[in-house]
Amino acid sequence: MSLGRGRRWAGARLPDSSRLGVALVVILILACVRAQTSYGLGPENDGTTKNVQVGSEVRLILPAEFEWTIEASDTKALSLKRVLDGTVGGSAIRIWSMDVTAAGDFILVANGTPVCQKASPPCAPATMHYRFTIHAT
Repeated sequence: MSLGRGRRWAGARLPDSSRLGVALVVILILACVRAQTSYGLGPENDGTTKNVQVGSEVRLILPAEFEWTIEASDTKALSLKRVLDGTVGGSAIRIWSMDVTAAGDFILVANGTPVCQKASPPCAPATMHYRFTIHAT
């Protein structure tokens, strides 16, 4: 029995039309997989501009020992997805993940108050203030 013209694939010969069908299925599967580029922002980026692409993700990474207020100049263009807590090198961090949904220039501001200021007696560390510009294309 002949399977027609084709090449060997996993020990069997596939007809040219079958190879084309397999290729189309692979292309369709890859088209459905969403690959997202991610950009990180932290204290070291204070006052800078981050160039990003629409459809990418921006992650704001700040120390967790502060209570943070995060403000965006356009909350639709920088859409908050989730907030996670973690540790890096023994330091507690908080991560805000945002999708970039529109092109333009946006401001992201983070104001942090040390958690220990609510203690009795309160601690003396100063509040933190960071400002980031996001240029999305």
